[in-house]
Amino acid sequence: MSETRQLASVVGTGLVLGLVVLFLITAFGSLFDGDLTVSSYDAILYDDGTLSEQYTYDVAGSGEYRMLYRIWEVPLVLNTSTQPYIRMVSLEPAPGTVGYIKDSSGAVTVYGTSATETSASRIGDLAEYNEVGIYNPSYYDAGQYTSHYTYVLNPPLEYDSTTTHLNLKLAGETHIPYRSVKITLPATGIDQVYAYPPTLQTQKTGDSYIITGSVAANEILSVELLGPSDAFSRFPGFRSSVDDVTGKTASAAFWYNVPYYAAYLVRIIGTITVILVPLLLIVIYRRYGREKEFTIPTYLSTMPAGALKPWQVNLLFKGDAVDFDEDGYYATLLDLHRKKNIVITEKGEGKEEGLQIRILSKDKTDPYEQRVIAFLELLSEDGVMDTDKIEILTKKAQTLSSAEETALKYQRSLTDVTSRVDSNLPDQYIVDGRSHLLMLVLPSLVMLGITVILLLVCPMQSSILFPAVLLWIVVLVQVAIAFAAPSTLFGHWKDDRYKEKLEWDSFTRFLSDMAMIQKYAPADLSMWGEWLVYGTTLGVGDKVEAAMKSLNVSIPETGVPMGVMGMNYAFIPLMHFAPPSHGSSGGGFSGGGGFGGGGGFGGGGAGGR
Repeated sequence: MSETRQLASVVGTGLVLGLVVLFLITAFGSLFDGDLTVSSYDAILYDDGTLSEQYTYDVAGSGEYRMLYRIWEVPLVLNTSTQPYIRMVSLEPAPGTVGYIKDSSGAVTVYGTSATETSASRIGDLAEYNEVGIYNPSYYDAGQYTSHYTYVLNPPLEYDSTTTHLNLKLAGETHIPYRSVKITLPATGIDQVYAYPPTLQTQKTGDSYIITGSVAANEILSVELLGPSDAFSRFPGFRSSVDDVTGKTASAAFWYNVPYYAAYLVRIIGTITVILVPLLLIVIYRRYGREKEFTIPTYLSTMPAGALKPWQVNLLFKGDAVDFDEDGYYATLLDLHRKKNIVITEKGEGKEEGLQIRILSKDKTDPYEQRVIAFLELLSEDGVMDTDKIEILTKKAQTLSSAEETALKYQRSLTDVTSRVDSNLPDQYIVDGRSHLLMLVLPSLVMLGITVILLLVCPMQSSILFPAVLLWIVVLVQVAIAFAAPSTLFGHWKDDRYKEKLEWDSFTRFLSDMAMIQKYAPADLSMWGEWLVYGTTLGVGDKVEAAMKSLNVSIPETGVPMGVMGMNYAFIPLMHFAPPSHGSSGGGFSGGGGFGGGGGFGGGGAGGR
């Protein structure tokens, strides 16, 4: 695959992944709301302290809930109290349901034509204190149910010489999601309105402030109102003198909103980054990865110039220039046979019969080839390695611990010679481009860490931060995709080494094409052997072997004992050996008031059981 296509694949995959995740976050965020939500919440606060609430509960599944309610965190009563409280005035249940209130003393009052003493008793067992709601003893079918509650608030009111302050919390830290919120407040005599969460929109329309938006599950919904000294004069309430009401309100609002600002910041940056990273990969490629242009034939029937050994070709020119695999090992065995360092002999007809490898010498071998011979010596008896004996050993290892230990030792040695070679060789040929990707990895890791920390310390903002965490994970996945690309994509080949790379690619294409091999079939049998060895190291030895069989070329006559399929089969029992399992053992009420979005009077919120 050309570098242009590799880049297009990496960039395209990363960009599509980012766009898909952004679409899912935007379009399907409500899928995580659960099977019970408040589809609409409409609250009206009047200047005499009366609060009207209308809930439309959306039940997604039948037979799951029989009580839809709202709970307060302050005393809910039908008369009066000596501390800040809410007095219930009226309740309009959904048709066919029983409206109820369980006040701060635990007394239950029921409403509606369906109300009975039996339902009142059952509600008393199930409901919490300070709860108002609607009850269906037969459980609710999927659908929407609307109830209306009216109260008179008796809240704490803070004042100083110029200003009066009301902090009203309409939902606390335990409630279901509110998909649509509309809060209407009196505007006459109100100088300043603070709405929480800060994502809510506040508009003044005539004599009213209208606050709209949505609230995630367990997210505080509250409003703070500031007015002159005579504000809220018609409110029944509990007044207390506090210095600098305006300053404390503004300061508390700022600090309460800081986590929201931080959450939105990391989410916005994450949103930008998932789109920006694929584009930055293009910039990195153009800056560090573009290669010199060379004109190379599509097919080369002769090996590129240069006396590279099979393992070196496998490392540098098969796949990534820093990855070595078992094909390089098999090709090295075949090459050592050609050079008379070892003798490989098939024990019978067909690959299933196994083979023997006799070690002759280490003359003119490099360090890797010496390691291969040392591995063969480890598995040999009297200088001969018999693959049948290796297969017998792996079978014994399923029952004998001594055989298992030996098989694992042999397997580790095989893994070593099939995966590790001279790591300094690629440095002579390439500049690894993965180092250039670190400029994307480190900032992304830092931002992911910051986002996770914010999520842990600011659970109130989880509806913002969970998507942000997902975005930063996607950013790291995008970078990981780039890391998975060949090391030279964002780096480059040194000097004219890229020309050599293209030549080996052309030679590989030639060996992969049966028609081309037949067209340029050599008369020299030793060249067939060379093709088979280097085809094996390039991962296309099976195709060369198939071409030789179709042309009736005898593999042993080429100086190579067998094809790659036979070599591969001989070492399968050891390569795929898995020790038997040996089992394992195991062991053994608030009055409210104050300043900021979190400290208001009221709280609680909607839910179901």
